[in-house]
Amino acid sequence: MFVGGVVAGLPLLASTARLAAQASGGALHQHLDAVASDQVLDHLVRQLAGLHNAMRRQPSGESMRSFGSQLRTLAVYGRQTGLDAHVKAGINDLIERDGRDRVLYVEVNRQRLLSDLKAYGAQLDERLLAAPIMLDYAARSATLNGLQQSGFALRLERIAALLERVAPAVDHRMATTLRVNQIQYDEEYWKGYCGELWSQYSETQFLAAAICASAALPLIGAAFVPLCAAHQLAATFLAIVYGGYCMNR
Repeated sequence: MFVGGVVAGLPLLASTARLAAQASGGALHQHLDAVASDQVLDHLVRQLAGLHNAMRRQPSGESMRSFGSQLRTLAVYGRQTGLDAHVKAGINDLIERDGRDRVLYVEVNRQRLLSDLKAYGAQLDERLLAAPIMLDYAARSATLNGLQQSGFALRLERIAALLERVAPAVDHRMATTLRVNQIQYDEEYWKGYCGELWSQYSETQFLAAAICASAALPLIGAAFVPLCAAHQLAATFLAIVYGGYCMNR
């Protein structure tokens, strides 16, 4: 099976309750409550779900570009609302509390994830959530380091850039116009992009599990359900592209 599922989780922001107690007037808790009912964030995730469904039905470069555009918007929004910073802070506190090795291999509730995705309208292949994540210890650690240092927004922007670069080649394979068909994409081209697609998929699936685990936390977890869904949709979208254009080449 060419894709991994959600089997590792990181209960992010486990120490947020302590931070909230220190914040004057419960400002952090109020912020998380606002995120939980954020209509803009919900709208972005529903857009991602719709584009994911369209890509499953009929892969196209246009769907890839549109999905990337929505990821960029989510990245900007995450920075502006402070959600990106809260994720980084929570990861650091969690590692200090539980130890790094335990954090790398905590499992996530797959049934809850599937339910949340369906609530956003995502038509997900349920088999993807049952397959193992194909990342070894070193790769997991490196990906976690990246989240600690840079946050999730930068990762979403990188995925968007990759999708936009690959989209013309997908257009080429589906094209009916002479202008597009004149562009040549050889095996070396696909070898390079397929390797990058697989790498980005594996790391994004791992981070999806991390964010989704935080959504199961009491009180504050609801604030991260949209972000959980967005990351899983990004991982699955990459899997669709990889499966459609890189398998059996």
